[in-house]
Amino acid sequence: MSGKQPSVPGLNACSLLMLPFRIALFLPIFALFYSILLPLALARAVYLRIVYGKPSKILSKGTMTKADGTKKHLPGSANYISQMLFSQPFDEVRLKAALVSVAGEDHIEEHEVELNMRPAEVTEWPESGTWPIRYFTPETVKNGTNFLTAAGDLIGKKAKVSWTVFNGAAEKPTVVIYCGSGMGWDGSSNFNFMREVIHRYLGNAPNPVFQMPQMDPASAPKFDRGSFCIFLLKQPYHLGRALGGMLWNLIRAAKWSGGNGIGPCIRAMNFTKEESLQLYAGCKALGATPYAAFSFAAVKATRAVLGMSPSTIVQQASLQTRHFPVEGQGNARNFVGDWLIGPVQRVGATYDLATAQRGHAELMADLNEVGPMTLNSFMAKAYGLLNSGAGTFEIPPTFNDDSHMLSRAIFMNNYGVRSMPEGSNFVAWNWNAPMWLGVNTICVDGRTTTLVGSSFWGGELVEAMRDHMLETLREIMSHHDDAKGVEIPTYQNKVEKSSTTPRELKIDVVKP
Repeated sequence: MSGKQPSVPGLNACSLLMLPFRIALFLPIFALFYSILLPLALARAVYLRIVYGKPSKILSKGTMTKADGTKKHLPGSANYISQMLFSQPFDEVRLKAALVSVAGEDHIEEHEVELNMRPAEVTEWPESGTWPIRYFTPETVKNGTNFLTAAGDLIGKKAKVSWTVFNGAAEKPTVVIYCGSGMGWDGSSNFNFMREVIHRYLGNAPNPVFQMPQMDPASAPKFDRGSFCIFLLKQPYHLGRALGGMLWNLIRAAKWSGGNGIGPCIRAMNFTKEESLQLYAGCKALGATPYAAFSFAAVKATRAVLGMSPSTIVQQASLQTRHFPVEGQGNARNFVGDWLIGPVQRVGATYDLATAQRGHAELMADLNEVGPMTLNSFMAKAYGLLNSGAGTFEIPPTFNDDSHMLSRAIFMNNYGVRSMPEGSNFVAWNWNAPMWLGVNTICVDGRTTTLVGSSFWGGELVEAMRDHMLETLREIMSHHDDAKGVEIPTYQNKVEKSSTTPRELKIDVVKP
């Protein structure tokens, strides 16, 4: 990024000059949509209450399924989109067979599964030192700004699952644009779907990953103790705040009003294994978790770069192991389904690393005990216009919780520590929900990969926030020597060895 300070929408001369016009445009649009959406949201909630009952009945399996009990898989624009990197090329026939095999177990037909094989467009790994800040994509995607905007040209209109593979040479980058089910599976389940595809591609016996367990009977009363009347009474306030913030941000982001343009802008912050270990050890030395470190860095960045603070952090979390357990599951987190909610952490005037860590500890306890944050988010999902998917149910302004992802909220999504099957040659998983500010991060096989994005601020400001976050995280990394001997916990459900180990997949060279 150049040394020039990027223009902040709402604070520059053009924004101030256009303020009366922005207000004049905002008010009638807000009034129109509010008058339509409020009765619609209330009617939907009352209908679900009468027809289906309490939240534990509506989301008895974590999601609202179709009438026949299957999940809602929609094609095209309803896809969950991410980008992956591997250090070895794929065999098309074997990969298609694995894709069809896994998808078919969740009622996705073969003609709804798409595999596009393309020649490599990225031929070399980035040089040492550039990996953490370079957005590493094939030229096809760069021309479309980022993988989210390019995906529409890569996905067939009838495809419910689609992989576009830019096949590289041995030990060189292979880039995959992954499009999974955005309505049938939550985010981490899309990762688990990909993991099972690779697992079978390597010749391993199938895992029963598609599970739809009923809610634990002991948990149901906890999810049903909220007042439906109070829920309805909160709807006008939450709708007004979410809708108003969304419309104001959209108008302010337009170039004619002094903004930097509307649309998803994303920047990467991918760490090497060494850097990831330093981050984990630095957090350990400071008494924090990486989750807290990313939350702290994001809040600090918005305040420094934008001159404003988020009011909330929407904390994406799965209820599966806590309240929808499978017998004999243990600590396995490889199932594919939808158990997602987004408990809200409120951001106060003081928000340091210790505050962020307390927020993470409160989130864990709240999820376990179905505290107020968990209950509010669960009820909003149960009685909402949408009741399933990889965060899609939270986006409409009718979502009846204090989240408002398009209005001064950080969308914080950390899949935690994961692993890939032995011999996968997997390098990175990147995805992003570019709302007001989206931070999506995961640590796979000891490597932490992160995307930072927004649809309102423009590329320069997103890059500035990413750089500020990187500076904060590197400062935390500098404490790694204070926690010597610490290793990132491994998450491996079981030892997996391929029953067929093709020669071209045997090399496990990961660069950088």
